[in-house]
Parts: sequence; structure tokens; C-alpha cells
Amino acid sequence: MKTYSEFLSEISVQQRIKRGVSARISAKRRNITRARNLKKPPTPEKVKAGLDRELRKKALSIVDKQGIYKDATAGTKASFEKKASKLLAKKKQTWTVKLKPIVKKRMRDAFRDRTSVKNPEL
Repeated sequence: MKTYSEFLSEISVQQRIKRGVSARISAKRRNITRARNLKKPPTPEKVKAGLDRELRKKALSIVDKQGIYKDATAGTKASFEKKASKLLAKKKQTWTVKLKPIVKKRMRDAFRDRTSVKNPEL
């Protein structure tokens, strides 16, 4: 992977300006798409992705009993990740059964809050 300085040396000023303009334009498009998607109820794919995040978080919290993962070095984080993935491989099915209704309900409630009449952003 190229470093930022190598990347900057390869493109000219004009190319950088053009890239910035296209990034601003695509950002507007992304914001519109995101706003449109927030008005839709959570799909099964979104629920599955949320469930996977919750499962990973639960495994990491069990492995990281001291709570040092956030400030740990890369090697320590890698060992935590390895232990968490081993634990997740064993417990994923049972945790999924327990956590899926909770995650689904949380996402459904968040959707209702976003789309309710009381929401001032609408």
C-alpha cells in the first residue's frame, strides 16, 4: 500500500483539485442515499451485520477482562482478536439465538424513533 506522501507525489495539483471536487459531489450523493436508507426499516442483511458486531463485541469483552484492548499495542490486540475469534467459533450459535431478538428489537425501535412524528428532524 502506498503512503500518503507517495500518493501526493504521483498526482499533480490539477488532479488533486479534480479529485476534491468529485469527492464533494459524491459526498452529496452519499448523504442523499444515506438519508433515503434511514427512512427504510432494517433489512435482514442489516440485522445480520448488527448481530455480527454484537457477537464480536461480546467475545472481545469476555477475552479482554481488564479492559486494556482500546489502548493496547498492535501485538496485544492481535492476540485478543485471535482469542476472541476462537471463542466466537465455539459460542457463535448459542449467542446468536440469545442476541438476535435483542438486536432486532433495538434496530426496530431505532427505526421507529427516526420515523416517528415526535422526531424534530422530519
